Amino acid sequence: MDKNRETPARAVRLTGMQRKATIQLIQIATVCTFWLTSVSYAAEQAVDGTIHSSTPSASEPSSGNGPILPTYSRSNGQPTTPLIEPFDPNAPPRATIPIGPNLFWGGYVSLEGETNRNYKLSSSLGEADSILTPIIAPAFAYEPNQYLQLYVNPVLEVPVAAEEIEDRPQTTELNMNLAYLTVKNVVPGARMQVGRQRFIDSRRWLFNENMDAIRLGYQYEQFSLELSVSQLNLVQRNLLRREAEEDEEGFVNYYAYADYKFGKKNHIGLFTLYQDQQRLGTAQPITVGLQSGGRLFDNLKYWLQTAAVRGSDGGQRIRGEAIDVGLTQVFDKAWEPSITIGYAYGTGDSNPNDNIDARFRQTGFQGNSDKLNGVARFKYYGEVLDPRLTNLMVFTGGLGIKPFSKTSFDLVYHYYLQDHVSKRISGSDLDTDPTGLSKHVGSEVDLVVGYQGIPHLQTKFVLGYFFPGQAFTETWHDGAFLASILLRYNFY
Repeated sequence: MDKNRETPARAVRLTGMQRKATIQLIQIATVCTFWLTSVSYAAEQAVDGTIHSSTPSASEPSSGNGPILPTYSRSNGQPTTPLIEPFDPNAPPRATIPIGPNLFWGGYVSLEGETNRNYKLSSSLGEADSILTPIIAPAFAYEPNQYLQLYVNPVLEVPVAAEEIEDRPQTTELNMNLAYLTVKNVVPGARMQVGRQRFIDSRRWLFNENMDAIRLGYQYEQFSLELSVSQLNLVQRNLLRREAEEDEEGFVNYYAYADYKFGKKNHIGLFTLYQDQQRLGTAQPITVGLQSGGRLFDNLKYWLQTAAVRGSDGGQRIRGEAIDVGLTQVFDKAWEPSITIGYAYGTGDSNPNDNIDARFRQTGFQGNSDKLNGVARFKYYGEVLDPRLTNLMVFTGGLGIKPFSKTSFDLVYHYYLQDHVSKRISGSDLDTDPTGLSKHVGSEVDLVVGYQGIPHLQTKFVLGYFFPGQAFTETWHDGAFLASILLRYNFY
């Protein structure tokens, strides 16, 4: 008898052992986070004596998820001068230029170019999709009094195909990117927003999307609270044509987030997200988790994301967990060199035929983008593969330099392993699937260059190459390549 044969009973025991180990890892990480944040806070207190305020300087973005329900206007409490912030391609423009009584405008024009080569991992290395997209994005804000503000941000995109593998029509879009009403200053520290608004978190692990919502926010000193009910494209987004609703999952999202900022640059937050699928299924996942980030010491940055998802999807129970943790050490030398290590893990499902789905699933609205020590955000699970954190382990190492305060170079390496062998990589941008014979997905190297040295101009350049592993047995020797550039000029 083969003693190494995996019987059903042994498979159940192994799955249980893996799940216990994952839960224990998340518990240990959570405890360590509380301990490390206490240590960093104590160290900061010892250096500074007394901290009078947690408001960040104009040269560095705030910790946590930013201002409570931002309005992107003159009355948002932000300076109208340019901020040295990480370049976020999805950030809405600020409307700060007066054009009439209580009426302001702003905006940006940008050019986005991207080439995806050999995403089929075939031997035809010359096949590529290359798209250039000019974008015009004006923004208008109307503030009749101190209690109300209306913000509108339409975006016109005109994609042009420079090179295509298949002949696909490029559609001009006029999207209502943002349109919402803010009620403020009625209750001290509280705001309410109604309409299409931006949902983000600090590392875009949960949200990086504009959704139709009712949202309440409250802030008292270092503590903030956010409650919302939202849905993607409840109102038509593209004003030039009607979207096909059958292509959308139609989740209604009930979200609660509490955040506490301590010291100058640290935060810790707890979140709960309940999603109720209205179309294309009956999924009802509930995600509960913790996120924290900041500095352990002056030059040592950290981040932690951890979550557990429960609920149901059809006849299956959802039981998934995930963790994403990392450190960035910045050296006080010329060109400000930095080194980063990170680890991310989302559980997979070892037995798709039972009534338990053990895969961790992200929200579907995530962006998975952040900066390390540079001036530009990028996809931290890989610019080419760009997977969701489902049935996957991602090992990350990075090196960075800042020759000037507004110029940065980041070289980032990723190594990918599946939790359980599967013929699918959730969220992958590749045009082919693994064979399901190996956990070794492959590796990737990305070069990210950010530049903000010219006032009002933001520039990002990315090169990425994915080296397929043994999970792609038939084509493992042929890699996928990405090159992209983004130029944006802001008016404010």
